Formats: sequence, structure tokens, C-alpha cells
Amino acid sequence: MTSVVDMGGPNWTFEVRELARQSMQAPRVAMAGPLISTTLPAALKTDDPPIAQVKSADEARAAVRRQIHRRPDLIKIWFIPAWGLPLSMQIDWVAAAIEESHAQGLRVAVHATELEVAHAAVEAGADILVHSVRDRRVDDPFIQLLKKRAVLYVTTLALNEGYREVLQEKVELTEFERRVGDPEVLATLDDLEALPPWKRWSQWLTHWPGPEISFWNLKRLHANGIHIAAGSDAGNIGTLHGAGLHRELELMAEAGLSPAEILTAATLGGARVMGRAAELGTLEPGKLADLLVLEADPLADIRNLRRIHSVVKGGRVFYPEAILDNR
Repeated sequence: MTSVVDMGGPNWTFEVRELARQSMQAPRVAMAGPLISTTLPAALKTDDPPIAQVKSADEARAAVRRQIHRRPDLIKIWFIPAWGLPLSMQIDWVAAAIEESHAQGLRVAVHATELEVAHAAVEAGADILVHSVRDRRVDDPFIQLLKKRAVLYVTTLALNEGYREVLQEKVELTEFERRVGDPEVLATLDDLEALPPWKRWSQWLTHWPGPEISFWNLKRLHANGIHIAAGSDAGNIGTLHGAGLHRELELMAEAGLSPAEILTAATLGGARVMGRAAELGTLEPGKLADLLVLEADPLADIRNLRRIHSVVKGGRVFYPEAILDNR
């Protein structure tokens, strides 16, 4: 990975971005700060929470302004509507946060996995939709809205698969995932029996949506010219950093995209999300020389992206084993 977008977390993650800037071996990092939301789970109430909880439009504006001095690359909204209330009664704070962000020159990404929520977020001004719409098939009005607003659609198809495997205690890691995954994270996946009974959600997962709708939506949105970016949401349960994106690209192939289309989503699509398409994402004179040198053709099989000979960042060559040895 030569570039990473972090879609929100505690304020200390800004320090990680600064550390990355000091090392050629680290990826280029674009990031949002704490997610803005009306929802803050009790387990996340810490001295440096990953979510800035708001209760009104004014508080949403203030939450955006509090991040400005850290120079976020974008703002992330975690929009989890309350059950039983019309969206029209819940969208005001989202619209306020987006308006304030745009006034500060910042684009906004919104968490949206339901079609109605995604539509409302775009109407409110969202620039990026994070996660695949998975509750029902996208319709023509939604597609035309995305095209009109030039909204980016970020997939996280592998996310549901990771949750399902872990919470059903049926994790099946590949040799590749074992080799490149974080050893400490891998150890937790090997110790699922230690989970207390209340964390075993197999019955609840029977109601979790399968991949069919997400696949169908991705295929249709792409066919209609919507800009797609490949995302992994790595760090969630069962989704590994690095290897998680490779799995995401394989699932995009299962959804019906061609290897060339997937490569574009993973390169130019990612650069668009970062806001750096003018200097990253394609091989052109004047752009930064970030690329992978592979031992096999990814256009023949997207899984050949795993066969990395070397990584070039800013014109400097790195080799995979040396990178892994220095973790």
C-alpha cells in the first residue's frame, strides 16, 4: 500500500499521520479525525474517543471547527438514524456539519449502508459515501443524484464477511493473510473460544444481509458511471490491514467488475477519495511515481496482485520481505 485513507478515529491518529510523513517506508496517509455522530457507544467513551458526539446542528458545526487546527484531510459523519423517526427530522445536524465542512474547504464522507440514508446524506451535500448500500437495490433517482453531485462510492464488501466469520467462530485465513497480517491481531482470531458467551452472536448474524444486494448495487452503479473506490474498513472485526484490501478486490471481481475496472477503483478511485487525483492514482508524466511491480498479470487474475515483486513510492523501490521484517 503506498497510500491509506483513515476514515476516522481518536485524535492520536493525527500523530500517526505525522509519523508517516517522516518515513519513506510508510504509506501516504489522508485522514479524518473523530467521527461526528449523535451515537456514542458506551465502550468508546474514553479520554480520547473516536467519535465526537453531538446533539444538535450547532454542536455539529462546532465539532467540525474543533478539528480544523489539526488539518484533517476530510470530515467523516457516522449517520445512524434513530428507529421510528422520519429521516427528515434527523438530517439537520448532518446538513449542518456538511455545510460547515464545505465552508472550511473540507470534503465530507458519510457512513451509509441503507439506501434511504445514503440518499438523504447526498441530498444534504455528502461528497463520499462510505460502505456499500446493502439493504435494497439502488434505484434510478439515487443513481442520477450520485452522477449529478459527482459523489464517490467506497465499497467495503469484505467487512460483512469478516464479522460473520469471527462471530460464528469460523475464521478461515489464507496463507497470504497469515503471512502479511499483524501477528497480534491474528492471535486474537485464533483464540475465539475466549469470547464470553454474550459476545457470541451467531443467531443474530442469521439476520445479517448477505453479499448479493451489495454486489448487485456495485455492478449497477459502476455500469452507470459512478466513481468507485475500493475500501476495506480494515481494523474492524475480521478485516486485516493490508490483506483486507486484497480480499476486497477479489469480492469486487465476484460482483462482476473486470480486473481493469477493479484496478482503477483501487488506484485512481483511492486517489480521488484522498483528494489527490492530480498527483496520484495513474501513471502519467508529472505525477508521483507510486506503483507495484508484480510477478504475474493482474488483468488475467486479480489475485495476482498478491504476487508483489517490489513497491515503488515516490520513485524509491522497496521489497516486501524487507518491509515485513521492519514491522
